Amino acid sequence: MIIITVKREEGIQFRARKGDWFVVKKMEIDENTEDIDIARLLISIDETLDRKILEYLPFDMKKLEEIADEIYKKKGRVKEEDILEAIKKLKSPKITRRLKEITDSKEGVEILRIILNRMVLERLGIKTRIDTKLIEKFIEKEMLSKG
Repeated sequence: MIIITVKREEGIQFRARKGDWFVVKKMEIDENTEDIDIARLLISIDETLDRKILEYLPFDMKKLEEIADEIYKKKGRVKEEDILEAIKKLKSPKITRRLKEITDSKEGVEILRIILNRMVLERLGIKTRIDTKLIEKFIEKEMLSKG
């Protein structure tokens, strides 16, 4: 069960429980709460959701990883040609056919394509999400420059 609640006082609460998995992330917000701290918590929730969503989707993620390997397998420094070639492959009819081997649904193919795009782009060193480590470094540097 995933519950996101809204109370009268300002704050963020995220609680989820499914089998052995249980997570709680919450923050009370007042006039002293920095916007960046809110962003940090929301990014943390997003990271948690992102990992778990893939577990609960009804697709064979190992097959999707195999398709990603066909498109681009990390092999050292990424060149511009690698990026162009990978993007061409991502848009190719061959990849669409491979995705249709995983699901018959048009919507399922689109979901898989989005996940595959992100997998390949991240292998190419193109970040598609903000992670909490990056936010932590940003906050740390901002604090040092202000103080």
